[in-house]
Amino acid sequence: MRSGVVSPLDKCPYAAGSSTTTEWNSKRQRNNVKTKDKATSNCKNIACQAVLRREDMFCKRCSCWICGNYDGNKDPSLWLTCDSNPPFSCGFSCHLDCALKSDKSGMKEDEPSHDADGCFYCVSCGKRNSLLECWKKQLLIATETMSVEVLCSRLVLAQKLLKGTEKYTKLSETVEEAVKGLETELCGSLTDLSSTNRRGNVNRLASAPKVKALCSSTLESLLDDPLPVEMQGSTKIRFEDVDATSLTLILGSEEETSSPGNFIHYRVLHRKGSEKDYTETCALMSPNTRFVVSGLTPATEYCFKVFSFRGIKETSVEETKVSTKTSQEEEDEPTSGTQEKQLALKETVLEEVVSVSNGKSFELEDCVRVLRQLELSGYVETNFRLKFLTWYGLHANADDRNFVKALVNEMDKYPKALAEQLIQTFSGLI
Repeated sequence: MRSGVVSPLDKCPYAAGSSTTTEWNSKRQRNNVKTKDKATSNCKNIACQAVLRREDMFCKRCSCWICGNYDGNKDPSLWLTCDSNPPFSCGFSCHLDCALKSDKSGMKEDEPSHDADGCFYCVSCGKRNSLLECWKKQLLIATETMSVEVLCSRLVLAQKLLKGTEKYTKLSETVEEAVKGLETELCGSLTDLSSTNRRGNVNRLASAPKVKALCSSTLESLLDDPLPVEMQGSTKIRFEDVDATSLTLILGSEEETSSPGNFIHYRVLHRKGSEKDYTETCALMSPNTRFVVSGLTPATEYCFKVFSFRGIKETSVEETKVSTKTSQEEEDEPTSGTQEKQLALKETVLEEVVSVSNGKSFELEDCVRVLRQLELSGYVETNFRLKFLTWYGLHANADDRNFVKALVNEMDKYPKALAEQLIQTFSGLI
């Protein structure tokens, strides 16, 4: 085009690149956003932005289940979460402060529930959760902080979390001693201190080193002994046939003994003593509570954690340690002793097979029906259904089938929750 000659397109208000076109496109985009889908919206929390349905009063992913608010700069140590580990949990969370004021949590400050000793009840699903991890976070922050205000506030929270406890008396007494040491020096209750007394560095307090030492020693004792005697519940953990690379885990519960009709579900995890993260071991259900753990490392300490459930209610969490033998110790074992152990193991397996065959099992056809319904409802994908049914029909043992049956029976009226539990529990196995 010759210089100085204006094209008709240049005069067009909607030509590409014109300011009018840009404004028109922006207006069209805004209109699209407004009319996109009035049934949904996005969470206002920039760090979340989850899709919300019209009936959602608040974002269940990032907001407190009690007050409905979220924190822009969220401090996880000031929140409680319904354990997202399967089975039977919702994963929702709430402010610690809100839980301390709620009647449903079982930890209301002026009237804590004796049943919730060291635990809280999720106000969403009612599941019982341990407060010990939250309590340890308060002590860890108190140990590391250099602020007088933070030190006082965290010790007050630790004191409230175990108020009136009968199971964690030693831990509670340690916190009480630390609180009294600070109150003596600051001349008043930690909850009613003036802003002047709360300011400053902890180094100005003569009692600070002793207080921090108390917190630190308590945390170290929990690492050395994950579950002291006063914390133990009703589940008994026993080990037999401990070799260099395998061992037999046996679980028992006082509830089974007192009420033989009670079916207790167990979820077992383990880790090496030198590691922090647990791995899934197995899922068991009474009366079949024996499991052979293989693939272990010789001469290594292992920590086992057992969650026990009655129906959808978590009844206890237990931890214990065991060490595998060295390869030399296993080689030195008499041959006859090894044969006796193998024979005993075979007899146990036969007994379990007989006990399962005598009862009514959860048939493959039932499992196919349930998984097909979940797929048609859009709760599980076809790939998961095919893999799960293949595993269930060819590889699942009696304990696995009984556990699936228990899940279906307990959550049959809640298909979405059932699908989530099946996916979380068995994805690693299939």
